[in-house]
Amino acid sequence: MATDRRRQQVSRVVQQRLAQIFLKEMKDPRASFVTITEVAMNKDLTVATVHWSALKEEHRKRLESLLRHARGFLRTEVAHELDLRNAPILEFKYDDRLERMDRMEKLIRENLPQEEEE
Repeated sequence: MATDRRRQQVSRVVQQRLAQIFLKEMKDPRASFVTITEVAMNKDLTVATVHWSALKEEHRKRLESLLRHARGFLRTEVAHELDLRNAPILEFKYDDRLERMDRMEKLIRENLPQEEEE
């Protein structure tokens, strides 16, 4: 079992490496639309849950396909960066927090009383 500190360190390395790969190393131009928002490691560092978002909602399906197909390549690249016995399995989950925040903000603005300008 890894300590919380070690899990955070590994998560940070995985997130940085994946971001670097998406921005500079992948040949598929769609990869630059992926933003890694968070990486969470399980207690024994065998699974990394990678939360990601897209610049535009309409790119989501194509990017999910890209991530599914590139999973093995990404795992290999991350493994080169980590000093672990086994490379963690990468599980990609779409992060819709930004969209939910936008919806909540819109609802709040719609329901707030309008201030009258002088």
